[in-house]
Amino acid sequence: MSKTVLTPLVLATAGAVALMLGGCGKTTSTTPPAAAPTSKFVAIARGRVDVQGGLVHVAASRDGIVAELPKVAGDDVKIGDALVVLDTKQARIALDAARAELNAASAQGSLLRAKQPALKLRAARVLEAAVAGAATGQSADDAKQAMAELNAEIAVSDATIETAKQKVRQAEYEIEARTLRAPVAGRIVARATHIGDVVSPSSGELVELLPDAPRIVRAELNEGFVNKVGVGMSAEISSETDPGKPQTARVTRIGEVFGPSKLNESAQETTDTRDVECILELPNNDLKVGQRVQVRFLPPGK
Repeated sequence: MSKTVLTPLVLATAGAVALMLGGCGKTTSTTPPAAAPTSKFVAIARGRVDVQGGLVHVAASRDGIVAELPKVAGDDVKIGDALVVLDTKQARIALDAARAELNAASAQGSLLRAKQPALKLRAARVLEAAVAGAATGQSADDAKQAMAELNAEIAVSDATIETAKQKVRQAEYEIEARTLRAPVAGRIVARATHIGDVVSPSSGELVELLPDAPRIVRAELNEGFVNKVGVGMSAEISSETDPGKPQTARVTRIGEVFGPSKLNESAQETTDTRDVECILELPNNDLKVGQRVQVRFLPPGK
């Protein structure tokens, strides 16, 4: 039986191969693993642009028919400008009646006061005559009684006149109440009535105003981030349609009450999250009211 003879060259080659195979099972790299990127924001929230004080909704305070519409959507208005005028024919009839009643009461009061000088003079003469013995004491008493009765009638007349004045003021107020005026300066963004419409306080808003006031963002801050955000902190506001142009806003108020999210993007999103309203003041009015935005809160001092 023949034997296989291993030459020195074969042995050396086999040793080298064994060393190479043994080295393949060890990690020799010293490069550390990449660190996870850190965000420069302490919290992120959804938000919606609003105006300080909110949109103003003007409704009718009386039943009536729309007679005039001095302003249209898009018009700028000042405080006190007429927006909607209801028909005032019936209210003016009531005003005319109240004024007629006031005139009658005033005339009656003037007539009673015209009697005062003569009655005072008669009472004085009767008193002198009674003192001189030329008249009885009963005559003096009758003169005093007549004067007292006249003064009482004048007092009743004065009360009637004041009542008539109140009726006039009420009638004038009813006419004014049929003119819907702008409670703030701003711009009409919507008008939901036309000339000839029958309206009432239950008809809802007739005019919607955008006040001349600073724009704000109402952000929904999740309860997990409430302790990380405080008044005075800054945040980047990005429009959902143009996220590349953020504005820097400042936190002015954080609400006290948690509630469900109102800005879910779809009905499939969970509604059991609890959010608190966070108000931020915008530097300008470039963003439109109602626009959805993303709010990225910066750390304090940024």
